[in-house]
Amino acid sequence: MGETTEASEAERIGSLLEAVIGDLGVKDKVAQAQAVLSWPEVAGPELASRSRALRVHHARLEVAVPSSVWRTQVSFVKADLVKRINEHIGSPTIKDIRLVSKPATEDPFPQGSGQTR
Repeated sequence: MGETTEASEAERIGSLLEAVIGDLGVKDKVAQAQAVLSWPEVAGPELASRSRALRVHHARLEVAVPSSVWRTQVSFVKADLVKRINEHIGSPTIKDIRLVSKPATEDPFPQGSGQTR
């Protein structure tokens, strides 16, 4: 009987923690970070070598691509990439991908920008 009580107590604490994390907005931030970090795996080696996930803003993953050719290439597979990212992170966090013209190798936090890694 002691094990059952401990298990139900652990479940209640787990539910409480999940609710608190959700209320604080941390759960969304974690999912957004996972989406950015999962880009190389989800995009695949060729696309990942020519693009870079920058951030999530209003449920849109911003991805740097170096040229209009690659913007066009990625635009054809955006819906599939969104689906794969959400499946990978286990949450429907990403609604769209926004492609921005930037070198894929550029530092997203240049010195003096006030942002840190």
